[in-house]
Amino acid sequence: MGYWNYRVIKRHHKETDTYTYQVHEVYYKKNGKIEGWSESPVSPMGDTLNELRGDIQYFSKAFQKPVLREKTKKGKLMLVPDNQKIKINVGHYFELMDRSAVAVDFIYQSIGSHPVIRDNRKLQKLYKKAEDILGELYQEAGKLEYEKTRNRG
Repeated sequence: MGYWNYRVIKRHHKETDTYTYQVHEVYYKKNGKIEGWSESPVSPMGDTLNELRGDIQYFSKAFQKPVLREKTKKGKLMLVPDNQKIKINVGHYFELMDRSAVAVDFIYQSIGSHPVIRDNRKLQKLYKKAEDILGELYQEAGKLEYEKTRNRG
């Protein structure tokens, strides 16, 4: 075995014809191919508060990767990317704008207000770039939302 990480797996429940999303440990061969995964979903844990915090950060990284789903191919159960497309509606643009605004506030609270940032001009400039990029994301989402709603009416 090469390595493992946490991944979100979408499971279909035949008896109710519903889906659930759960976090599992996924194990990879050295070449990066999936070798196996935990049968049951896992929960964050740690022997100390810091270990628990670290495990939760690893859980969060699972959301940055494509969702996987179980598929049987030639009688063998395997994991494949779940390529389900989400239909974008006008509300998604507002949601993105809202999340961008929340992110700007979050990075200010967690990074921008840090004393090391306040005391170092180079770091201030780098921080300002990050804040500006999120502001630009907000503006572009707003432009798209405006175009979509204008074209509907």
